Amino acid sequence: MAVFYTPHTGKRATIKCGDILINNNTFSPAHCGIVVSNQDVIHATGKGIKIDDIDMWGNNADMFRSATDLTTAEAGKLERIAQEIKDSASYGVGRAAFKSTFSTHTAAEGTHQRLNKYRERLKNHQGVVKHVYCSELVILCYQLAWIESDAINANHRLFIQLDGKHTWPSTLRRYLRSNANFKELGEYKKA
Repeated sequence: MAVFYTPHTGKRATIKCGDILINNNTFSPAHCGIVVSNQDVIHATGKGIKIDDIDMWGNNADMFRSATDLTTAEAGKLERIAQEIKDSASYGVGRAAFKSTFSTHTAAEGTHQRLNKYRERLKNHQGVVKHVYCSELVILCYQLAWIESDAINANHRLFIQLDGKHTWPSTLRRYLRSNANFKELGEYKKA
């Protein structure tokens, strides 16, 4: 796979809000995050929900982006949701260890009920979710961003059809690779 971005190379303009990073340097991807403005990455870690400069991302990663450029409004929605999750949530170790391992990752009725609850919290600035882990954070951003007429638009081209509460980063990577609405940019190669 071609290298898309290497830190500290002066090619920061190639990174866009909404880009997704999924680590690829272990047996299976174990961590992911979403790029927001200023080439910062919001990600959920055992040390909390963090925001780090893209050049400080710790591992090699596969990078994904919407197949069609996000509008300014779409990128703004993704960033606003990521920031609200960052500001209100803590790392959900139980979710990461148990929910993602022993449940199905397929989006179903329970997923949409949870998303409607999160949508109401987002609309009222009440904290979207209390506990979250990395792939769930990314998926929630791409699901909650597509709110139209006070309803979640599950048919939007970028609505990720996975249950974030039950999805490993490796499952998210397989989904993005198989979805024509996303493209794999290449590798983030740690220098």
